Amino acid sequence: MAISVSELVASLRRAVETGVGEQAVEGEIGSFKVAASGHIYLTIKDRHAQIDCVMYRHQAAMCRVALREGMQIEARGKATVYEGRGRLQFLVSQVREAGVGELQARFEELKRKLAAEGLFDAARKRPFPRFPRAVGIVTSASGAVIEDMRHAFERRAPWVSVYLLPVHVQGNGAERGIAAAVRAWSAPEQHGLPAVDYVIVGRGGGSLEDLWCFNEEVVARAIADCPLPVVSAVGHETDFTIADFAADLRAPTPTAAVELCTPDGPALAAWLDETGERCARRLGQALDYAQMKLELACRGVWKSPAELLNPYAQELDEVQDELSELVAERVEASSRRLERLDMALRLMHPREALAGVASRLGQAEERLRHAWSRRMQENRSLLAVIEGQLRAAGPEETLRRGYALVRTAKGRLVRSEAQVREGDVLDIRVADGSLKARVRQGKA
Repeated sequence: MAISVSELVASLRRAVETGVGEQAVEGEIGSFKVAASGHIYLTIKDRHAQIDCVMYRHQAAMCRVALREGMQIEARGKATVYEGRGRLQFLVSQVREAGVGELQARFEELKRKLAAEGLFDAARKRPFPRFPRAVGIVTSASGAVIEDMRHAFERRAPWVSVYLLPVHVQGNGAERGIAAAVRAWSAPEQHGLPAVDYVIVGRGGGSLEDLWCFNEEVVARAIADCPLPVVSAVGHETDFTIADFAADLRAPTPTAAVELCTPDGPALAAWLDETGERCARRLGQALDYAQMKLELACRGVWKSPAELLNPYAQELDEVQDELSELVAERVEASSRRLERLDMALRLMHPREALAGVASRLGQAEERLRHAWSRRMQENRSLLAVIEGQLRAAGPEETLRRGYALVRTAKGRLVRSEAQVREGDVLDIRVADGSLKARVRQGKA
């Protein structure tokens, strides 16, 4: 019996999803398109085959890799069949650049090694001068990075002399050029370079592979050995390299490196202007006051320097008297406080504490002795009363009043005539002894 196309495609989808399941696929991006819906449609290929792929909007929003045609990627997802067209496709959930896992492992291994040597210790970090006069830069001579840094220096600190030592910042062998440039700034006179106050090593953002030359050991050791403070300004804010850890300061971007290590010239100029204005006002006020005093002196208000000083001398005497009184009061208060502390210390001495405890223990013992004696007397009196009551209620008193206790030969107390028969021997106890009796007549 024939089946429908829908049933066939559905069977194929179930077979693919069940038989293949979750997979990680490595290959090159062939075509790449971002739809208006936010979904990403692409193909992954190698030399012999290719497959259509789709990354839905919510996975695409979380993807941190800038996908492009020709990029080697590792895509994780599951294979399925798109029933609408009966077409095999791969649903991508995660993407990373091919080889990134190996590079990340190398990064972590080198980081652990250099950290164990103390290369990243805070004690090795060198301070930066507050007002640098010259700065050395190690980066590419082309691109936006050097231009952005130049504009930042011109805007913030135009008095700073900036010297560029151009290097390649990407590709094979770039790490050796970067390390050589850093070592050149370490001894500028030996390499025909001007002296600088600190060095900036940087480049713009990129993938882990693009930035890898800054993760090489030779660069990290050159930065750590540099006698000048070094700023690492590699990539964007989220990018971290081994150079960042080895440097004395890590800047999130090359422009931020300039902002972190140079004073804000316009703000500094504004502060200097404001400070100058304040100083001018204070100086003017001081001059006005001095001129007023001079005019008063010239008018004869004070006839001699001694008369000018007399009020201040009197005020000094009063201040000295107040100071003496204050010192005396403080000494007296301190003496009283010292006496109180001495008394408190004596009271806290173990000897005093033990004496108090011994006194309280003796008093407690005396109270306990009296309480025990009184309780014993009360118990004796109560015992005598109970003893009298027991005697009054006991069988001996009852027998003395003329009663008798009658028991059978087996010792059972006779309380009823029905308990005995004729001929039974009874034991009769009276107050002063016991009798034997035989029943002559009784009920069965």
